[in-house]
Amino acid sequence: MSVPMPHPSTDTGRPRSRRARRSAGALAGALLLGATAALVALDAAGGSGAEPLEFPTPVAEVPAGNHTVVCTGPLRLPDSTVPDSTVPGGAFPGGDPAFSPVSSTARTLVSAMVLSDPGGSLPANALVPLGSGAPVPVPGEVPGTGSASAAAPVGSGNGAPRAAGVLRGSAVDAPAVFRADPGGAPAPVAGAMLTYTAGDGDLRGLATSTCQQPSNDVLLLGGATGVGDSSILVLTNPTETPAAVDLELFGAAGPVTAGTGSHLVPPGESRRVVLGGVAGSQEQLAVRVHSDGGRISAVVQQSVLRGLTPGGVELLAPSAPAAAAQVIPGVVIQAMDTAAAIRGQEGYAAASPALQVLVPGGSDAVLDVRIFGAGGEAPLPGGGVVTAAAGSVSTIPLDHLAEGSYTVSVTSDVPVAASARVSRGITAGAPVDFGNAPASERLGSGHAAVLADGTDVHFVFGAPEGGAEVTITPVGADGALRDPQLVDVAGGTSVTIPASSFGPDAAAVIVSAAGDPVFGAQVATLGGDTAGVSVTAIPDAAVSTRTIPVELRY
Repeated sequence: MSVPMPHPSTDTGRPRSRRARRSAGALAGALLLGATAALVALDAAGGSGAEPLEFPTPVAEVPAGNHTVVCTGPLRLPDSTVPDSTVPGGAFPGGDPAFSPVSSTARTLVSAMVLSDPGGSLPANALVPLGSGAPVPVPGEVPGTGSASAAAPVGSGNGAPRAAGVLRGSAVDAPAVFRADPGGAPAPVAGAMLTYTAGDGDLRGLATSTCQQPSNDVLLLGGATGVGDSSILVLTNPTETPAAVDLELFGAAGPVTAGTGSHLVPPGESRRVVLGGVAGSQEQLAVRVHSDGGRISAVVQQSVLRGLTPGGVELLAPSAPAAAAQVIPGVVIQAMDTAAAIRGQEGYAAASPALQVLVPGGSDAVLDVRIFGAGGEAPLPGGGVVTAAAGSVSTIPLDHLAEGSYTVSVTSDVPVAASARVSRGITAGAPVDFGNAPASERLGSGHAAVLADGTDVHFVFGAPEGGAEVTITPVGADGALRDPQLVDVAGGTSVTIPASSFGPDAAAVIVSAAGDPVFGAQVATLGGDTAGVSVTAIPDAAVSTRTIPVELRY
């Protein structure tokens, strides 16, 4: 934080006396002499051949605040009635008034869960529509008991019973914010999930999104603005501070600089940016979103239309920050003969699984790609060593993989970001859907994963290096905690756990891990003849205290 220093002759509103000026000059001289002596002493102590002195950046410990996550709201087509920050007056460019913003069968539901404290009391919480509207609290009592359930103890430390408050399938028609207040206790174990389904219209398909913690820096991969592609960046500011948002766009041929500009998102509001208007004709598109001021959530609504046939929808969630190693769990591959028949149709080449890697820096990356399935490591054509160009998005096909669930590991000599695109279809000629699996963080303790409403869910856990043990505690729709399940994940494998094994009324799970690094994702599909698929990373665990660097400067 910069602190303005007073001007020598104006800070009191009148000139200083001669005596005061002499005193100030003497004091300044003494300080200068003292500082010079200190520097000489330091130089003498260090010497020319000594190690340089290091002064660690001071940090401040920040106690747990509200658990705040943003649920992005319904998917909508470009329409002149929907605000858009790229156009004066807020209209979408090229909007066709004949299109409805949503299909006639579309449903957007939010479910949430919050774990009680060790004494069995639920933190204050609510699902609040952005801007205005009545808050929806998560129920805190189990029907028929009048109190929180005392089923299985989880992470209480002293054996005290714990339970959860559960909200199932609350319909939303705009972005919403879920908050849970720790009330002075450790950060609450809580989470929320948005589920969108539609059986007709151009936005037919399934899209899920873990409601997102606001941030000042977000990386989004998996976008496209080619023919038939619709890519809309949704920016939401749940804070009380305006957010000035800048975008960096990267395509397959390198950075996209035209028309990125800056976008203001006022407090408590949401803005949509049509990416085709600022970065058109991009077969692969990654977006870095940087916010000054208020922390924002950022999600890309991606949809495909092949002629008159819907090609799927997805909400592209943030990937893990750029790093030298990335891990992507939940890469689901369908039966090879069905997949080949679908992508063999004219215009369906993109309906194919692929790894996308962004190199945001100025140096090319040498990638080592490894893929782990239930039976161990799967071979990659060429051995998995790939060179990716700086400032661009590189694509590595995964269509050679057999049916199953996989975890992809990417290591690099420079920082990279990564995600994987997956597709699902029933038969040739029918609509298909796609999902986007983002790179995720290593699992720790106390992750709250809410199940996607009305879908068939399974979890994929991958351990690229060594063995790990994952503990899954199901949470029933009544808030009762079920018996924990222990899952062993051997090193170099992926393990799939169907949510049906948690019981018929499971609403969420609490995930903890031990051992070598292990990563997890939730995969949702639609049953019957609907080709729905969506992938979300297991959200980060709650943090009771944080440390932030303190910048001291003048």
